[in-house]
Amino acid sequence: MWSRIKQITATTLGWLSIGVFVILVVDVLLGVFSRYVLGDQFRWSEELARFLLVWISFLGGAIAYIDDKHLGVDLLVDRMHVDARRLSRIVTHGLVFAFALFVMGIGGTDLVLDRFDAAQMLPALQINKAWFYLAVPVSGYIIALFALGNVISLIGGAEDVSGHTADETEVPS
Repeated sequence: MWSRIKQITATTLGWLSIGVFVILVVDVLLGVFSRYVLGDQFRWSEELARFLLVWISFLGGAIAYIDDKHLGVDLLVDRMHVDARRLSRIVTHGLVFAFALFVMGIGGTDLVLDRFDAAQMLPALQINKAWFYLAVPVSGYIIALFALGNVISLIGGAEDVSGHTADETEVPS
């Protein structure tokens, strides 16, 4: 069940990221066209590109965490005994959970609410700046949810920590 939830969430976020990326590409192309062909860049194109880049970065980070494709150095952990490896992964996912929940989720929510209260607007797009910052708590809560799920899976012994994944093949030395 947990792997199905991870798969559905990663797929949904992936399609959402693809949509954001397509809009980003069209926006940048329009900005370049307006600057070099029309002689004056559309005022909103650069601001929209920044907005979309922030969103795609945070969504991509959440996808990378869910798929366990994020940057990590496993050289030391892979050499540990299976029990030490499991404990190491529990601690790591626990720290990720704490950071994602408290810094990104709760701190990001406070930031977004402060921006809504301040009623700051993005000058060219004329939307509240809070929408720009909303990517932080959204991705933070998603990462926290899956970090907690990883901790629970590891404690329950449901997650394999033997060091081999299904897509790895052994290469003879």
